[in-house]
Amino acid sequence: MSSTSSSSRSLNINKISKSIKASVTKDVMFTLVNSLWRIISGPVTLVFIPTFLTSQVQGFWYTFISLAALTVFADLGFTTIVTQFAAHEYARLTFNPETGLFEGEINDIKRIGSLLRFVFKWSVSVGAVGFPVILSVGFLMFRGKGGNVDWPFPWCVYVLSSGLSFTTQSVLSFFEGCSQIAAIEKNKFVSAIASTIATLTFLYFGFNLYSLALAAFIAAAINIGMLYFRFGKLIAQMVTESKGYIVNWKTDFLNLIWRYAISWSSGYFIFQIYTPLMFQFHGPVEAGKVGISIALATAVFSISNVWIYVANPKLNMFVSLKNWAAMDRLLLKSMILAVGTFAVGAIIILSALYFYSDSLKFLHRFLGILPISILLAAWIIQLIINSLAVYLRAHKQEPMVLLSVFSAVYIGGTTLLITKYLPPQYLFLGFLTCVLWALPATIWVFIKKRKEWHT
Repeated sequence: MSSTSSSSRSLNINKISKSIKASVTKDVMFTLVNSLWRIISGPVTLVFIPTFLTSQVQGFWYTFISLAALTVFADLGFTTIVTQFAAHEYARLTFNPETGLFEGEINDIKRIGSLLRFVFKWSVSVGAVGFPVILSVGFLMFRGKGGNVDWPFPWCVYVLSSGLSFTTQSVLSFFEGCSQIAAIEKNKFVSAIASTIATLTFLYFGFNLYSLALAAFIAAAINIGMLYFRFGKLIAQMVTESKGYIVNWKTDFLNLIWRYAISWSSGYFIFQIYTPLMFQFHGPVEAGKVGISIALATAVFSISNVWIYVANPKLNMFVSLKNWAAMDRLLLKSMILAVGTFAVGAIIILSALYFYSDSLKFLHRFLGILPISILLAAWIIQLIINSLAVYLRAHKQEPMVLLSVFSAVYIGGTTLLITKYLPPQYLFLGFLTCVLWALPATIWVFIKKRKEWHT
């Protein structure tokens, strides 16, 4: 009996492992197609913004985006935990593309269905509390600094769109864990095309901040529609099967989310604090330069991070299967590809700034080559830190709490002092010096925890 059970389990693991390997190629392909669109649309948008917006409106544009990133205090790592939990539950199931349904033991389908129910209820409840707060923060910051800029109604629409996107993203994170990245990337591709076309069209016809707000609303609406179109049948299966089936997911999540909450809330001060501080101390024009420069650098980071993003659900599944060797290989391969992609992007950006900053006037809306070089150097190191953190979090653990807190305090403090007392070109020195000491600390935690968990 024991031998039969062991053999059956071994066959199941081999089946799942083959499924994982087969899905990697498809996931990477669709994710890279989506990223290719960002490579095309990102620079075009970055040209349109300084071309069709005044320097002051550009400042509001990027401060809108930075303040909306306060969503992190509503999320607090919830979406990442959702992906992890879903991946661990899905490891015992398979998806039949012909029927559009999960196959496996009925009890496993009930469990994953109850998880989906919990995810939706949690995200709606948190969003109903969090986004009115974000709306209020914006009104407090922008009041008295708008001049002749029409910002109140666009800000309301943009925050509403962010709230809808928050709930949608929570559900999509669930399906990411269920290894449906290819389907999700198709959704994102359609949404991204529509959003970009809307943004550029509205900018061209002089809609100013309404361009950002209305494009965000269109993207949110499309994502909701595509979610129903892609996964409506699967959602119906899980909701029906899990009716009356109770799992105390709240306890499991709360045991983990407080650690993630500290890391994620710290992330706002690490990655998003720059534009609001510049807006506060130097006004919307300088904030606009900071915002568009950060957008440029984070675009390169996002494209490079695709390799880690598509690996994340597989890393979680390998943990569930205890396939440590495959997990290590996947991390190393993904990290090399990510760093290489970022290096190419950074070289292109710095070359363009060096050779064309005098001849292309719209480049004057960016910060100079020195601050952007500092920013890119910081982000490539952060890419390595992020890759190691994703690997560690796949074990349903958050060992980066203290490091995140120290980083947030350090960056928040140094950036505040730099913004107040130094020229804008030194704004990102706090970020760079932080990742320089955070990288060896992260490697130490990685080696220690990997040895502890894999023995």
